[in-house]
Amino acid sequence: MKTSLILFCILVMSGTQSRIMAQDDFKLVTFPTEDGGSIEAALFDAGKAQVVVFAHGMIFDKESWYFLAEKFPDRQISALSIDFRGYGNSTSGNTNQKYYDILGAITWLKEQGYKEINLVGGSMGGAAVLAALDHFDDPVIRKIILLAPAGGPPVQSEQIDKLFVISKEEGLFDRVQNIYNHSAEPKQIKVYPGNAHAQHLFKTDYSEELQQLIIDFVVN
Repeated sequence: MKTSLILFCILVMSGTQSRIMAQDDFKLVTFPTEDGGSIEAALFDAGKAQVVVFAHGMIFDKESWYFLAEKFPDRQISALSIDFRGYGNSTSGNTNQKYYDILGAITWLKEQGYKEINLVGGSMGGAAVLAALDHFDDPVIRKIILLAPAGGPPVQSEQIDKLFVISKEEGLFDRVQNIYNHSAEPKQIKVYPGNAHAQHLFKTDYSEELQQLIIDFVVN
């Protein structure tokens, strides 16, 4: 019993330390959206040359990406993890369309002087990225990584490099495959075994591999 309690305390302390370290590495920022909303995000700043925007799934929030976002500054790449409208301190505008939050992030980053923008979205976040790109075409967008996007149009831009990630047995497989098939080159798709959906893949044995895949795709 005493051993179990000690192990539990160590795990809790480790998790607390990890969160404190992350908080030391970012600052909270807010930016407006075209439809009048206000979005809060965590900025892991490493200069203006390149930035990765992280967009979370329905049951997640901006903090769900911190473990990955904090790995980019060591590679001289900034990261911005957003809370969609209705999450955290973010507020809605005059519509529930979350693609406005992605567009707001892109506009704000451009105004701040960031030169190249990469987008990472999981499930709902991936759908928001696809919808945003359907309304916005700008060479500042360099690469996108979509983890099982929950809908959205194919990406027609040939300037954007695209990585789709999906589990073979999950319910959205056919839909994501169809979006991938109809998106323009350059593109690639990574299919994992099992049925883990989007960000839930980080809870599987493939977590480390997937993290490295995303990092390598952005960096190279």
